[in-house]
Amino acid sequence: MDKEDKPRRKNLTERIKHFTPSWFAVSMGVGVHISLFHNFPFNGGNQLVLDIIATIFLVFNMVLFVTMIAMTAARYSMFPQIWGLMIHHPVQSLFLGCIPMALATIINGLIIEGHQTWNLGGNALVYVTWGLWWFDAALSLLSNFAIFHLMVTHHAYELPKSSAVWLLPVVPSIVAGTSGAIVAGALVDISESHALLATMAASFMLAVGLLMSFFVLAIYTHRLLLHGFPSAGLAVSIFLPLGPFGQGGYGLLLVGDLFRKLLPQSTSPDSILAEPGFGMALQAITFVFAFMLWVIGIWFLVPATVALSTSRGPPFGLPYWGLIFPSGVYTLLTIQLGTKINSTFIHVIGAIYTLSIFCMFTVISFKTIKQLRSGKMFHAPCLDDQPLAAIDAIQKNDIELNARTPNPNTATTTIVATPGDTTPETVAEPQEEASRELESDTVKRTWWGKPVYEGSDDLEEWLAFPHITDTQAENTGPSRPMYVL
Repeated sequence: MDKEDKPRRKNLTERIKHFTPSWFAVSMGVGVHISLFHNFPFNGGNQLVLDIIATIFLVFNMVLFVTMIAMTAARYSMFPQIWGLMIHHPVQSLFLGCIPMALATIINGLIIEGHQTWNLGGNALVYVTWGLWWFDAALSLLSNFAIFHLMVTHHAYELPKSSAVWLLPVVPSIVAGTSGAIVAGALVDISESHALLATMAASFMLAVGLLMSFFVLAIYTHRLLLHGFPSAGLAVSIFLPLGPFGQGGYGLLLVGDLFRKLLPQSTSPDSILAEPGFGMALQAITFVFAFMLWVIGIWFLVPATVALSTSRGPPFGLPYWGLIFPSGVYTLLTIQLGTKINSTFIHVIGAIYTLSIFCMFTVISFKTIKQLRSGKMFHAPCLDDQPLAAIDAIQKNDIELNARTPNPNTATTTIVATPGDTTPETVAEPQEEASRELESDTVKRTWWGKPVYEGSDDLEEWLAFPHITDTQAENTGPSRPMYVL
């Protein structure tokens, strides 16, 4: 390849401009290894070695998360126009849910390794982490309801183009619920009342996330039955359903154990929480539901593995990090189930899953580092490598459209000249005529708080879908939009 043909490396400013929320999936993939190594079923008496490895992952993930937060803050500080484009993008905006999920992996690591293994900070670390968890829970609920509201009111979707990416705004509640159960487990020895409060809050988060996930998965299953698996651009997303099943089942098992320890509550004799055996009943119920989620996960895992291995996947890019976290939390559920029923067979499956995920993580990490050198990994579909001057031009064009659009509430006048008359007659047009004129510029979608009109075809297409590269355009054609994660 000639030197002139090599792709130009992106500088730091361009990398910041193209730093999308989907990058936080990398932090999620790193963070899930903390729990995987800590809970590895066959330690051979070397649990300390596994905890050291888990601690290394924790420290690296904390540095990674802080760096990503700084990059995100710099992006919207330097380029405030991008926020409007990103939040109205039908795919990229969904990845905002990755931020609280990435933070939850750090909270889990601080409790599992920082408190339980190394006893750092004592009770103060537990309460600091608990406070951080409440913040994470608030972000998760915001992701659930605010982003879902955007999906309903601002985004345009079609069933053939739907994918499991729709789960991203609702899964954070499940992840936060599991994280809350881990924090509550550390609070048991400090304050049972605080532990019970944390357990109830974690149960609420799990219920919200799981119920909303079932709604989305029903639509996704309907899509699979009618249109098959997603296209190559979204092929790796078929593993995302493992996330709510694995994380939800793992969280239910933890919550069930906590109810067994904390109930009945003698401080509230008239409450149902004071009923004898209520804690044991809740533990049994959560185990049954967790086992059912594990079985349903197998139903999604097998065809997803076959589909991805037999089809031509997309070129390597950031979406491949979406394979690690869902598979990792499903592995955690497998290991925890093996522990509950004392099954060596299930523990063997969990160990195989863990090693497979670590190998996949290693391969993806090396490929990511290789592409980081050139900056190829930094690509924001909502920008499509457009200079920000083009965004300003679009804004100006939109303002001009607003300026020349008639007001339907104001009557207009028309000058009518009749033959032989030297003075034209002024006739007031009724309001209905102005409304009919406005129909030619019907508002189709709201962008950045301003209406986008049907007459602006290029603007509409540019805002509705992430554009593809020139090479992809030759293969797919300009009239076939493609979502790129």
